[in-house]
Amino acid sequence: MNARNIATIGAQAMAVGGLVREIRRAREEGDKLRLLDAIVNVLAIATTIAILIREIRDRRNNKNLLGEDLT
Repeated sequence: MNARNIATIGAQAMAVGGLVREIRRAREEGDKLRLLDAIVNVLAIATTIAILIREIRDRRNNKNLLGEDLT
């Protein structure tokens, strides 16, 4: 895992914190459109993290196939 991956995961985690607050506020105000927007954004973040994890796993698998040291 390199610095770019760590930064991406950190940025996504911080974004989720803001979205949780947005979801709470939208629910309190009964604003269905803002609630839907926040939920879609959470799903986008989850997709980004899933893609990143897949890339990391693929990179590790490729290194194993080539017999490279993972340390």
